[in-house]
Amino acid sequence: MSKTLEQIVDNLPEGLSESGIQEIKAVIDETVENRVNEHVSVLTAKVSGYLRLKLDEMKQTARRELEASDETFRAVKIYEALKSVIADDVASKDEGSVVSRVKAENDELRESVENLNKKLSVSINENNTLEDAVSTLKENLVSLEESEKAPFKSSEQALIITNENEDRRPQGTNNAFLTEDVLKLVQNK
Repeated sequence: MSKTLEQIVDNLPEGLSESGIQEIKAVIDETVENRVNEHVSVLTAKVSGYLRLKLDEMKQTARRELEASDETFRAVKIYEALKSVIADDVASKDEGSVVSRVKAENDELRESVENLNKKLSVSINENNTLEDAVSTLKENLVSLEESEKAPFKSSEQALIITNENEDRRPQGTNNAFLTEDVLKLVQNK
């Protein structure tokens, strides 16, 4: 690279000072270094991706070889297969007991709902009876209020009894209300 820089310096016009040449050289060095860093980062990313891909491929290859050659791994696979078969068998037996239990619970709930429906029907009938009684009472109340508004007329006549004159009482009676006027009225009838 220093040969390339020397060629660039040789092609520069004459009369440049040594400090100017050093500045140009520094700018070129910086530009070249930046470009190299960019290319290195791109290449690093590509290499990392390539290595990751190869690592995954190597893991898969190792796993396949392990599955083919290792007895413990094969035993685990056989155990998992047997476990799934046994689980299916046990699950089918359990499903039968679960279904019967759910059916029994469903029958109990259905019976409970029927009982509640009967009670509800009785309550509705009682409510209807009470509503009829309330409406009858309201009608009676309205008719009583209307009759109360009408003026009261009596066909009977009242007799007024007073104590105004105690000496007009007949002799020998202790009743303060029996006067001679009262006795005369009683005899006229």
